[in-house]
Amino acid sequence: MHPTSLVTLDIGGTKVNFGRFRNGIIEHNQEVPFCAHGSSAQIRQFLIDGIAAMIATDTTAICIGVPCIVDVEHGIVFDAVNIPAWQKYPLKDELSEHFDLPVYINNDVNCFVAGEANFGDVARFEKNVVGICLGTGFGTGFYLNDQLYAGHNCCAGELGGIPYLNGTLDDYCSGSFFTKMHHVNGAELAERARAGDVAAQAIFHEFAQHLAKGISYLMFTVDPKVIVVGGSVAKSFDLYIDSLWQSLDSFPYKKVRTNLNIVKSELKNAALLGAAALYIGSC
Repeated sequence: MHPTSLVTLDIGGTKVNFGRFRNGIIEHNQEVPFCAHGSSAQIRQFLIDGIAAMIATDTTAICIGVPCIVDVEHGIVFDAVNIPAWQKYPLKDELSEHFDLPVYINNDVNCFVAGEANFGDVARFEKNVVGICLGTGFGTGFYLNDQLYAGHNCCAGELGGIPYLNGTLDDYCSGSFFTKMHHVNGAELAERARAGDVAAQAIFHEFAQHLAKGISYLMFTVDPKVIVVGGSVAKSFDLYIDSLWQSLDSFPYKKVRTNLNIVKSELKNAALLGAAALYIGSC
């Protein structure tokens, strides 16, 4: 049975999505621009103001996805690349003391895959699901044997840091590929590709070859049944999915490739729903 009301947050490097979860849905949400380079006190007040706007009289808990690793038990966030003030920050204590409510925190991509596995049409009821968020980096989250798997330090799925070619998977398997390797905005490139620009289409084909390498690591290590792709680069999914499958033809275990389903996320506010699942799964 779902709780009466939860406040859910999806914290990114440039914006925060604040939501209110009730009766199995996000009934209201608001994306607010976020100055991630502020002091810890400024960020704390920003979050308090946004949470206060979502709290109802029947709010049960606050549930948050953050773009870094987390001490899940104590709610301490570590080494947030895009939020300099959060290198070791007791986010749970700060918010639970202010609002006198329990606070649940996990990695943002973990929340994304938890949302897909618990609420999405494609991944719901599947035992082994991987979520991939393709934004400025290559982030993955694991939902294995019907539960979220974060690892001992909440670092499971941080594949973007794996060395690859002249950089890391982050550099080649995300939106950074278009800006760093081709000095072009990915959204503008997608418009050109859909208009028939052959050179733009070739760049998406090249991107697919790199992404296939990252996905092959997931196939070797996790062997999921479903991979759900979200993030800003998922908006161009149609421009690289065919090339991605072609590149995966070389994967040595044909049965693994044949039984894999790679789909674009169609679930609105998946990360907010997944944040709510942090609380629901604890009840």
